[in-house]
Amino acid sequence: MRLEIRLGPHDRNFEVWTPSRGRVFDALYALDTETLAIDDENPQIVPPLVLATACDDRRGFFIARDDVAPFLEAHRDVALVAHNAAFDLKVLQLVVGDRLDLYALVERGQVWDTLVLRRLLTLATEGHTARGDSSLTDCVRDLLGLDLPKILRDERGEAVRTGFGQFLGRLPREIPADYLTYAGRDTLATWLLFVEVNQRIRRVLSGSRGTWGFVDDAWLREVIGRFGPLTHHVQLRASILMDALRANGIAIDAVRRAQKLAQVQRLRESCRERLRRRGFLPGEPGCGKALQSVLAQYRREHPEVELRRTPAGNRYSTSEEDLAELAGDDGFFRDYLDYRAAEKLASTYLKGMGRDRLRAGFGFLLETGRTYCGGGFNLQNLPRESAELEAARTIRGCFVAGEGHVLIDSDYSQIELVVLAHALREQFGHGGHLAAVINDGRDVHRLIAASVLGKEESEVTAEERAGVKPISFGRPGGMGAERLRQIAKSSYRIELTTEEVAERIAAYERLCPELPVFLRDEHLEPGLVIAATLGLTPGSYEEATGRYRDLTDPETRSPQAWLGGMLLKVLREAEPRTSRGEGRPYTIEERDYFWDRAQDLPIALDPALRLQLGGRRADPRLAQAVRDWAGRRPVFTITGRLRAGATFCSSRNCIFQGPAADGAILGLWRVWRAGHRIVNFVHDQVVVEAPLDGRIGERVVEIEEHMKQGMLDVIPGMNVRVETVVTRSLNKGDRVLAATLAPRVAG
Repeated sequence: MRLEIRLGPHDRNFEVWTPSRGRVFDALYALDTETLAIDDENPQIVPPLVLATACDDRRGFFIARDDVAPFLEAHRDVALVAHNAAFDLKVLQLVVGDRLDLYALVERGQVWDTLVLRRLLTLATEGHTARGDSSLTDCVRDLLGLDLPKILRDERGEAVRTGFGQFLGRLPREIPADYLTYAGRDTLATWLLFVEVNQRIRRVLSGSRGTWGFVDDAWLREVIGRFGPLTHHVQLRASILMDALRANGIAIDAVRRAQKLAQVQRLRESCRERLRRRGFLPGEPGCGKALQSVLAQYRREHPEVELRRTPAGNRYSTSEEDLAELAGDDGFFRDYLDYRAAEKLASTYLKGMGRDRLRAGFGFLLETGRTYCGGGFNLQNLPRESAELEAARTIRGCFVAGEGHVLIDSDYSQIELVVLAHALREQFGHGGHLAAVINDGRDVHRLIAASVLGKEESEVTAEERAGVKPISFGRPGGMGAERLRQIAKSSYRIELTTEEVAERIAAYERLCPELPVFLRDEHLEPGLVIAATLGLTPGSYEEATGRYRDLTDPETRSPQAWLGGMLLKVLREAEPRTSRGEGRPYTIEERDYFWDRAQDLPIALDPALRLQLGGRRADPRLAQAVRDWAGRRPVFTITGRLRAGATFCSSRNCIFQGPAADGAILGLWRVWRAGHRIVNFVHDQVVVEAPLDGRIGERVVEIEEHMKQGMLDVIPGMNVRVETVVTRSLNKGDRVLAATLAPRVAG
């Protein structure tokens, strides 16, 4: 049989493939599978294959279920393309069984995924990853300008897309033409999409030499070979792993869950009662307005405290971060935050955990390259709990190993700092001080604390070491002192003054003198963008301030970056001063000049900052918003992923977060391929469910080695360390007694 299949101006003749045909594709082919309906409630069940289709630039084939294994064997050295390859591979692997290892093709770079490529291309050109807009239909419409209809009806009015199950076990010639056309058209679309997206990626990379983070042509060729264009090969692994995590799921302890729910409900009600005594009824109509009144009263009683407002500027902020700063002064806010946390734990988490095994939805490729987890149960970011709740088992204690099993919980140690050190030395050539500290096995947090406190490293306490972590992790991302102080309080529960933060930054820069160079690298570029946009030239500046102008100097008519830098300082500081020597205050004429010009900034500001700009009121957030707007630019990770339109802080974070995520994915892939059952993955943490037997120690050693090797593929020559605990649950304090384990593992 032969069937002509068309998509827009493109067509292919499809025939039935039989083993007697042997190899029909030489270098590359597109492939798609049609299966029984997918059971979204049971992702561990792989739907059986009904029909496979394949095509290249000349012809196409229908492949019966029983012929899939010989077809793949005949093409074992030919690369294949699929859209959402993670799904097709698991369906095909179920069919071929032990005859072929299809995931070995992934490791050899023989599998391409047009969904992954499209998302990476969008990141490289638009600065986002098109997470909700990457179906085959979307991609064909956006990149090829073609309509790929997905809602088709057969002659009985049934949906073709979900009707393939009725043909399970049937030969292609026994399947109606409308179903065959539907299947073949998807494969043709995948082929055409691959050709188009591949060409676009080549064009983007060929014009990327001036991008921040680009090393040289030899480096780009090397990383494309190792990690795929724009890290495709890494992200393909990530998509497969995230699918495996969802299918595996993690067990729920029903008794612990019930105990936790009862405890949370008691806390919620006790907080609610105390709030009621203060005249506030959370969750009732009008409670939002009442909370604003409470905040207004607090402001009147504490005029020295500046309360943050919402972007519109007409209400006080009620975010957890902002209210946490008030909780220490007024028990009302602590009760309110505890009530809100307890309500979220009960409604969002605990009430939905009435099942034996939770299968959370994991996804891949955030803008930084990290993975994510959503769908109501974010296992990568389980909520923090109050001190009262922490007195009992945390919610993490409800997520447990199955009967007769334990969780092997392995973390990379300060891995983003390790990756940063490698990037500073190898990608940017700024120096190797931080790399030397790390490779000597010394603790960065402890060294910074020792420098600030004037102590020996050995004398630094755990609390003192923790006091520098917000700065150690946040400063390389470009955070300023005030933002770091807020992060220390809200995320680490550490109270620091702005001066104490500044001391820790200074100590950090003494330890790692390449860090300020890294943060300064593009300092003048946003200023030049601002100057060019607003016409900030020496001539206009000198005229406005009454200074001498040399009209013969052509530079007086050219925008200058230093003028853009001065404008940013005026926006940021109420009393700006020059940077040279001891510095002099800006004159009134200077400030008026910059405020006048700033009114013409073509930037979308939130209403509160727009008011600050119009009212000529300095605000660090206003300056940061303008700098972010002016400083947006593409950035390369050392693994070759390109992100467009990154802000100053985002570009810095990408440099270490991105490769750290890539190395962690490569490590997780090794762990999974070694046969370990992965049940959770949190950026730099791998959780494996393993039988509680005499091999626990061996498994720990093997998992740690796989994780190290995966990371070393990205940052060779660095001291990569992994720390492991063996637990009953995701609560790390819930450790298995050492007596039950092999000597290798401490309890």
